[in-house]
Amino acid sequence: MTWPEKMLIITHHTGEPHGILGAQVAATYMTQHLGIPSIVVGVTRDFHQEKLLAFIREYYGNKERIICFSHLCGRKDLIELIKILKDAGFRTILGGPHAVQDYAGEADADRYPLRFRGLQDVVDLAFSGPVDYFTLDHAMNQIGAVRFPWHNEIFLEVDWENLHVFSDKLERLSMQVAQVLRGIGCPHARKRCIITLDRPEFIEDKNFTSEIEAFGCTFCDVARDKGFQGFVSDETVLNQVRKLPEYEGRKITFELIDEYPLIYLPRLLHDTEAEGIRLSQVNLVCRVNDITIHENVLNEILSEAGKLDVRIMFSSIGFESFSEKILRNFNKGITVEDIVKCVHILRKMKGRFGNTILYTRNEDAVHGFIHPTPWDDFETMPEMNKNIAIYQLFRDVLPEHSIPLIIHHASYLGDWIRDMEAGTDVRFKRDGTWIEWWTPIKDGKSGTGGKGSKE
Repeated sequence: MTWPEKMLIITHHTGEPHGILGAQVAATYMTQHLGIPSIVVGVTRDFHQEKLLAFIREYYGNKERIICFSHLCGRKDLIELIKILKDAGFRTILGGPHAVQDYAGEADADRYPLRFRGLQDVVDLAFSGPVDYFTLDHAMNQIGAVRFPWHNEIFLEVDWENLHVFSDKLERLSMQVAQVLRGIGCPHARKRCIITLDRPEFIEDKNFTSEIEAFGCTFCDVARDKGFQGFVSDETVLNQVRKLPEYEGRKITFELIDEYPLIYLPRLLHDTEAEGIRLSQVNLVCRVNDITIHENVLNEILSEAGKLDVRIMFSSIGFESFSEKILRNFNKGITVEDIVKCVHILRKMKGRFGNTILYTRNEDAVHGFIHPTPWDDFETMPEMNKNIAIYQLFRDVLPEHSIPLIIHHASYLGDWIRDMEAGTDVRFKRDGTWIEWWTPIKDGKSGTGGKGSKE
């Protein structure tokens, strides 16, 4: 195989003007360190397959045909695209979350024909871990799956201009929201838990129990894929901020990737001000207990941010449910009381600091609310509805649409599903890499599980 002269990294994208940190870091690394000029193409869900294939053929011409994929987001259309390119003679490489697990598929697929068999037939190499370990030999020669450990000293240079989207043609994406990485994984995933999950109503055997091991939330792909590997240094965070694009003299909005960001934020505001870096908005995707534990810190952050004319947006807080039973099955590590306290703090800060703090649905925040779930029943549904009404969560934090529970085959809940299949006569269909928990099958007939559509 000859030296690859160019590379495409294909990934899922919504088409909105936000970056994709992992794929763009990988493209920057391959361009700068491996000498393979690489671009990122985010493919929208409504993409025109033939036009995309025509673009790919034109892009490579008669050069070495090695193509990468990352962050498939469970999309069967992207898996089909990999197969088409593999059949056309491309060498295919898969990276990103769960790459090795998606390559290997589920255990005992021969005994359980509905299980996901993996991507061995369409992917030449699955690569898991920091892009720092990726070599020319990986790109050109290696077959199978390789996994490297995550750590907190990783390559984090990003060419933020190197992102395109494809619907029916290639378009360069104008970046409005970027990402800055601080935490490698989630601190909640440090603690090992043994959880006995409640029996869903569609399992008739009242004696059935399932005990699973989990590090972090049972549904979380980050917890299972990375665990928690610490934080990058303050200087590494600051260097990422320095290199963000600017608009009208301020850095564009960026999401700080850190599930517990509040203790660090005062340092970031101080360090950027000391360097003369003007921020516009910092988006936070965080856990409830970071807010409940650090109310005084949040007050100080907002006071300083107001002086600097910087907005702090809680773009997504992981409430996930307003039922104690469901929170326990998710291993969220929080209670409904914690959620209510969190909302109370946010409302109080909003009254105090106005538009310096953004967190409401009307301000484009989308907070976690997972519903339906396998545990929706006569107990959990009235409890959730009561809590939503009493605390008026529909005023500001309840999203317009809940998100059905998604069980990826490699998640901790995937282990639970396989426990049910091994211990009962119920089976579940797979939809690509996802498990359709809402369509239990018994004796070849569909059961009456919950709907798998948004409500």
